[in-house]
Order: sequence, then structure tokens, then C-alpha cells
Amino acid sequence: MKPSTEALEDNDGFLMEMSHWSREIAEKLALKNDLGPLTEDHWKIIEYVKDYYQVHHQGPPIVKIGRATGFTPSHICKLFPCGVARGAYRLAGLPRPTGCL
Repeated sequence: MKPSTEALEDNDGFLMEMSHWSREIAEKLALKNDLGPLTEDHWKIIEYVKDYYQVHHQGPPIVKIGRATGFTPSHICKLFPCGVARGAYRLAGLPRPTGCL
């Protein structure tokens, strides 16, 4: 039996270890944060954010997400109304960004 997401999260709902990330965990986090069910557009952003972090060790700005995915900032914000950091970064398993409230 897989652990609940609560056991894997910090107090702000970000995974404590990226190694705990899976698509199933992302789906659970999305539902918990009123972002699900996840669509292909969500997954395109989540996968880009995850890949970018693995190379650059920080989350990408919304402008880079838009360029990489072809989505406008307004479409990205519609998919993640709580913000890119609290939405896409969290669902991609990234740590809580410095300065993120």
C-alpha cells in the first residue's frame, strides 16, 4: 500500500523528496489542491517544469513555460489558478521555491 500524500508533504503541501514523485501522487495533489482532474495541457506543463528543474535546479519562469509549451500566460494561469509555483511546481514534485508565500 502506497503512503498517503500527507506523509510525503511539507507543511505547505510540497513534496519533501522529489524521489517520491509519481504521476499518481501528482493526481492526488491536484485533487487535494482543486486542480484536477489533470488534462493533457496540465501534464505538458508539469513534465516541462520537472525536466527544467532537473537541468537548472530551479523552476522555470512562466515565460519559459509558455515558450516551451506554446501556451499563453493566461492559459497557464487558467490551468493553475493558484499560481505556477503553488500549482505546477508542486504537482511536478519540486521543492517549495524560496520566497514563495
